[in-house]
This record gives sequence, C-alpha cells and structure tokens, in this order.
Amino acid sequence: MDEQLRKPRLIPVIDVMGGVVVRAIAGRREGYRPVVSNLTRATDPFSVAAALLQTTGGSELYVADLDAIMGRGQLSPTINQLLAESAGPVWLDAGFGPRHDILDLPASPHLRPVVGFETCRTPDFLRDFTFSPGPQVLGFSIDLRGGELIGNWSQWGVADRQDAIGVARVAVSLAVRTLIVLDLARVGTGTGCGTEPLLRAIRDEFPHIELIAGGGVQTWADIDRLGEAGADAVLIASALHDGTITFPRPS
Repeated sequence: MDEQLRKPRLIPVIDVMGGVVVRAIAGRREGYRPVVSNLTRATDPFSVAAALLQTTGGSELYVADLDAIMGRGQLSPTINQLLAESAGPVWLDAGFGPRHDILDLPASPHLRPVVGFETCRTPDFLRDFTFSPGPQVLGFSIDLRGGELIGNWSQWGVADRQDAIGVARVAVSLAVRTLIVLDLARVGTGTGCGTEPLLRAIRDEFPHIELIAGGGVQTWADIDRLGEAGADAVLIASALHDGTITFPRPS
C-alpha cells in the first residue's frame, strides 16, 4: 500500500497498576495515578476498556500489567479475568522475559503476548518465545526513552543505545512479524510520537511486517503522520480520555 494511503487502525491502551487503570505519563511509573477520563468515571479495567472500545468502535485492546512489568508478581487476577472475558484481540505486555514466561499464560484465542525490549534482556529469551509452541501471534516492543533503547542493548549485537533499527533486525531474524515502536518519554504527553524516522526505516527494510506505533499521540494529524511513516496501527489512550481525538473523525 502506498504510504500516503495507509490508514492505521487504533488500538486503545489500558495501563493497569494495583487493579486500577492509571494515567501513564512519560514512563515515570512511580507517579502514575488513577485515570481521569471524559469517557467514564470508573477506573476498573473492565469499565475503562469497555468505554474505550465503545468510543473507537473497535474490538482490539492493548494491556500493560505494570505490576508484572515491575516485578511485583505474576499476571494479576484482574488481567486474567479481562483475557477470559475479551471478545477481541488483547495485546498483553506483562514483563515477559526472565521473570515471566509466555507459556505460563492462560489459554485464550484472543491473547497477543508482547515481549518488551525493556525486560527481554537477551535475544535468547525472544528466540525461545518465537520458536516454542504456544501463541501464534506475538509482538516485540522496541522500548525507547527519548530515542534511546531502554534495556540491555549491549547483549543484542547492536552498535549503541540509539541503534533501534539494529534491534528490529534481530527481532525479525528471530521470526517476529509484529514490531511495536514506543517511546515512553512521549507517553501521555500529547507531544507526538517522534519516532517517524525509525518507523520509515523499519518499513523500508521490512515492508511485510506489522508495525504498531505509540506514545504522545494527541490529534488525528499525529495518526496520519504515523500512517505515512508506515504504521499499520496506533496505540492510543490519553487523547481519548482527554477528548482531543473524537469520533466520528472531523472532516
């Protein structure tokens, strides 16, 4: 598809900590507070997810289990229940790597595990996930902060902490077919993703992979720019809660 015509689908995001949905801002997890939304007064994951999906008219959801990501335990009961009750795909980031194994997840036809560079310390972990029996659809998240890799980049055979395209090459060589590009410094800030050059580089080199982008989206123009850069889908949360992106899309 011509990059000018690419219209990314929207994937609402919920960040869950302590059993409630929190407002993620710039990756500073110690400062996250329960979400305040124009869409719902609730903060429980089920109500917030339902409000987001109803607003966007989709069925696909991205869930970050922050307690699991930060090593505070296994997958939370709330997330387990959300998976069990979901009617559509759920991309789940739960700190998979040395602490949690994808094979320990509950069986669900809707589960789409996300392995994040932040917690996947070496390519061996990703290799084990991609070549083991289990979920057929797996996403790999290239986690950045201010354009620099968050994680153990020196074990990935890349040049330096700015070599995100090198990490993408390793992931694709290990049979990953969905890449997620996320700059945590942009999350919840409404300042745009800032990852368009990286997205273009990945799309040019790997035209057939699924490419998802997120972090900092505030307007429909931001979404259009990400589509032009090669994104198939865009992660979105704050712009929906704040009402800077509304439906139907303004003409």
